[in-house]
Amino acid sequence: MSWWAIELITNVILVAVVVVLGPLIKRFGRAYAGDIFRGNPRTGKSYLVLMDVAYYLIFTAYVLFTVTLSQPPEWGPNARDALGDQLQHEVSRIGGMLLLMGVLHGLNVLSLPLVGRLLGLSRHLDEDTPALG
Repeated sequence: MSWWAIELITNVILVAVVVVLGPLIKRFGRAYAGDIFRGNPRTGKSYLVLMDVAYYLIFTAYVLFTVTLSQPPEWGPNARDALGDQLQHEVSRIGGMLLLMGVLHGLNVLSLPLVGRLLGLSRHLDEDTPALG
């Protein structure tokens, strides 16, 4: 199998992971975000839209940063060594994507209550401030 065929398969897998896991995370995260932004649902919806944009930007960039456009010489001189080295590289790319997704998702889950509290507090302060007139 040519090196570019394996590269193409890996890129299809990476894009499929992004396309499948993004909506899945969003679907299960709506209730959590709804609980956090209970006092201001419009802010919660806006926050989720912004997180979706960030999600797709980050993972599109990851795929583009890790694309291999020509066979690196370090993949070995013969076909057998090249295949093993390339497969190691491609599995690392997929693992890196999943690790990045997990870390960013975990940070989002942990920081979302703080963001919701800060945005809710800001809204309450705006409502309590008397209008100058």
